[in-house]
Amino acid sequence: MSWQAQAQEWSHSSPQWRTLSRGLTFTEIQVYRDQKLVSSLAVVKIDPAFNAFRVFHHEPQSITAWQKEIKAPVVFNASYFTPKGKPVGLVLMDGKLVGPLKNTKMRGMFVAEPQGMSPDLPRATILDLVGTKINPKKLPWKQGVQSFPLLLDYKGRIRVRESGKRSYRTVITADRNGNILVFNTGEDYFTLHEMATFLKASSFDIDSALNLDGGTEAQMYIKTKDFEFFSPPSWKSRLGNLLDRERFSLPTVIGVFPRQN
Repeated sequence: MSWQAQAQEWSHSSPQWRTLSRGLTFTEIQVYRDQKLVSSLAVVKIDPAFNAFRVFHHEPQSITAWQKEIKAPVVFNASYFTPKGKPVGLVLMDGKLVGPLKNTKMRGMFVAEPQGMSPDLPRATILDLVGTKINPKKLPWKQGVQSFPLLLDYKGRIRVRESGKRSYRTVITADRNGNILVFNTGEDYFTLHEMATFLKASSFDIDSALNLDGGTEAQMYIKTKDFEFFSPPSWKSRLGNLLDRERFSLPTVIGVFPRQN
């Protein structure tokens, strides 16, 4: 099937953006395939000019516990980890390197907060680790997470094959205006290839997209003075169950904070 034919399969409801704070907005959209409702997506759009990113890693805990600890208005899961809670790919946390310096399966890296806030470097972006060779010890950013696969690259190419495997997803993306958008699925509908195809066909002007951890780990939590939202919404009640809590626990998260300067 041609790309044009694939793109015509997908559509979504018009985003109704809710302002959480300066440069931080949220929407929930309905996704249609061949005009049939198939899923919902929670979307947070972040302008890095007004919001900073920080990566956190320690003993696994629920995303609500993470939010209570770090006090970020938006928290979402990072990349893959071992059964013992160790990162599978490199994590850059306040300039400190955690996890393996090299894992050839990693295809992309979300990076943020340049050292010294260099005007030549984006405050947040996605690196293509196939096209860009990096020296982990000399990265000019203070925050970062490696993951795979890279769903879309900056040339508009879909970088994942169809597998048929469906799951809950969290995807971090950069748009053509310099914003970072985080997508979290409300259902376990999308394969990775379908997610890439949808993002490319969507109205969000996506420039690059990196898949983060999926399944029960794919979570996003928003908590401000007058708004609270958990995605996937259906899991919120299960987080209170002691048997489920361990399954949903995360050792690494990314928090979004209003800039103070």
